Amino acid sequence: MDLCVEECTFVQLHTTIPHPICSDVRFEWTTSKGSFLEANVADPIYYVPTTQFADGEDVWVVVKITDSRGTQYTDQLKLHVINQR
Repeated sequence: MDLCVEECTFVQLHTTIPHPICSDVRFEWTTSKGSFLEANVADPIYYVPTTQFADGEDVWVVVKITDSRGTQYTDQLKLHVINQR
């Protein structure tokens, strides 16, 4: 199931770490399109970009989590941007 978001809006994203064994955890958020107000926090605010496609378009959001030992975990999310025009 795709998550749909309207273009030119802000969306709060969330992470859940099931077994936080350390307090020194780093977050790095990236996206194929759009931007973050802060890309290095657990629950960033994502700015949804405009789309030029009448049917909207998909964007990918990826989070990379690094623990204090340097072990990295990644997850990704596909969002469908809805064209509001």
